[in-house]
Amino acid sequence: MAWAQLFIAALFEVAWAVGITFTEGFTRLWPSIGVVVATIASFALLGLSLRRISLGTAYAVWSGLGAAGTAFFGAVLLDEPLTFWRVVSLCAIIAGVLGLKLLHEPPPQKVERA
Repeated sequence: MAWAQLFIAALFEVAWAVGITFTEGFTRLWPSIGVVVATIASFALLGLSLRRISLGTAYAVWSGLGAAGTAFFGAVLLDEPLTFWRVVSLCAIIAGVLGLKLLHEPPPQKVERA
């Protein structure tokens, strides 16, 4: 469940990052509201995922998927360049995220103190 929360959090990160370009400096109401809602959802789901996934892994996966997704949708929606080396670099990010997922170790259990 934590990995699903983290993945959805990354999708919301992509949504607010791409959406912010449509706010025109937060002068357009509905895109601005969408960005704020997506940002809150992204951080809330990231926080929930931290119950089962260590901070370093969760943040790296969240930011890596967010960066790669934002670059992809920037190319698709905003006609940003998608050069060979940019694609190679984005694939490297995705490979790193997959490595973190596959090699993930759960965070140490917290010790209750009396």
